Amino acid sequence: MKLFRTIALAGLVAGTFGCKSVVEDLNINPNEFTDISTSLLVNHAVLNVASIQEAEPARIAGMWTDQFTGSDRQYITQDNYGVDDSDFDATWRELYRDGLSPARGAKAKAAAEGATSFEGIATIMEGYYGAEAALLFGDVPFSEADNATDFPDPVYDSQESVLSSAIALLNAGASLTGDLGVSGGNSILTGSATWAEMAKALEARYKLAMKDYPGALAAAEASFDDPADEPSIIHTTVNFAENLFFQFEAEQRTDYLTFNGSYLSRVLSDTTDITRTSDKTNDTNRREFYQYTAGGFDRLNTNPGGLFAADANFPVIGYPEVQLIIAETAQRGGDNDKAIQALNNARNYWDGVMGTDDYADLDEDDFDDDDALLEAIMLEKYVSVFGLPTFYDVIRTDNILGVDLDGRDMPVQRFIYPSVERSSNENYPGIKSLDDPTPINM
Repeated sequence: MKLFRTIALAGLVAGTFGCKSVVEDLNINPNEFTDISTSLLVNHAVLNVASIQEAEPARIAGMWTDQFTGSDRQYITQDNYGVDDSDFDATWRELYRDGLSPARGAKAKAAAEGATSFEGIATIMEGYYGAEAALLFGDVPFSEADNATDFPDPVYDSQESVLSSAIALLNAGASLTGDLGVSGGNSILTGSATWAEMAKALEARYKLAMKDYPGALAAAEASFDDPADEPSIIHTTVNFAENLFFQFEAEQRTDYLTFNGSYLSRVLSDTTDITRTSDKTNDTNRREFYQYTAGGFDRLNTNPGGLFAADANFPVIGYPEVQLIIAETAQRGGDNDKAIQALNNARNYWDGVMGTDDYADLDEDDFDDDDALLEAIMLEKYVSVFGLPTFYDVIRTDNILGVDLDGRDMPVQRFIYPSVERSSNENYPGIKSLDDPTPINM
């Protein structure tokens, strides 16, 4: 991997030859950047989160956990695990060149300027990109990444060390941002959570993936606790500002990605053998909120008011994910009362979003045993949280829900290292297959 900063500092000098008054400034381009503001760098690092949370990585992860179905062209092939390393070049670029690099650049610039809040936000973003890269790929460059001058061939740090470093960065960033809200002074994120609370929520995600259940519970409980707090990426109907699922499905590749026959769609249906419909659970409205049928496909609901509408905001980490981390880790720790309360919070969230009354509160009598409660928690998370977190869950739990893996005996264990690494980094660790577990899941 050859990572180069996206910051170019241009210095222009005009030659004179005795006619300086005539040609002075002739070769100076007034539109060329000589510097990039700290705020612009920080905003770039934050905005790029959308390219991880709701773009190609999320679509692939969703197909491989059968939340979505690849229904046309190359997505049929990818849905059936037909990929090579070049298919992950773009994800690597989004994580490193467009994510980690501007985050580290902004962090250094903010520190030099004494801009404490900007430094804190950039530090949180640095932790986010490092952790997501490690969870997707395993061992990855981190300590030497984004420094092509000193480290043209950065080493691959262990997955666990990158995750631990990322969590430390989240906490360091949180201490710098204090009570600053995620929606303060920017048009990228909305929600009432503070940056520190969002950092704690992300820490909970990563500790859960590492199977540190007590740590994940503590972090989740220290994060935000109200649906209105949910830190989400703002989308509008303005061209190129739309929800990225909308852009992909409604504008770019209609019917490539659908719900056709997916495990998620069948769980939400009330007519299949895996339906979860009961006297306390009615998923009819949720199913229609997620999808609609047209042209022979169960399409993503990109219509106004649908989950994937043009102006539908998308969570960096949502309220249901946080509550269901609490639910799972509390249950694993023996506190079923807390687990059931958090599960009900996550279910009630959807009534609030849709303006319905479809989810009555569950109680201990609704579960035959601890295993049934854990399965209900994991199933609610599966139908509530799209993309990468569900991918991590299916791997971590060895597919506890029995999600349809299209003939595979085990879940896909990782994204494979991209071709750009194979061709350019002398420390490239060698070809890994989709079946090679990453260290934390061995």
